[in-house]
Amino acid sequence: MKSTFRDIIEMLKDDMVSHGFLTQYLSTCGEGVPMSSTGVANVLSELLSSEMVEIGEAKLSTSDYVEFIAWRGTVAERVDRALKVVASAADMDKEFAYWLALRENIDRFEAMHPDRP
Repeated sequence: MKSTFRDIIEMLKDDMVSHGFLTQYLSTCGEGVPMSSTGVANVLSELLSSEMVEIGEAKLSTSDYVEFIAWRGTVAERVDRALKVVASAADMDKEFAYWLALRENIDRFEAMHPDRP
């Protein structure tokens, strides 16, 4: 899984990575990563535990800028949240259920209480 980790970090140096792109990569190139929610969860856990990568949402903030809003919580909480967001998304939206970005490229963290306006 070390080469998988390095490959994903290299991809993140160029741009954010969506859930769909991550799973596509894992299904075609991911060294020994089973294509299941457990396999994806393990990769996400490794990436987030490195403290180099954040997970969250990408939102269009102006006509030419996409803002990355990182989720708060422990690694386990954020991985669980990602799996739940994917599971509850409509088929067409699953690909963009969450995004990954290098920590240095995030714009901000979500509010302390994301379930409140």
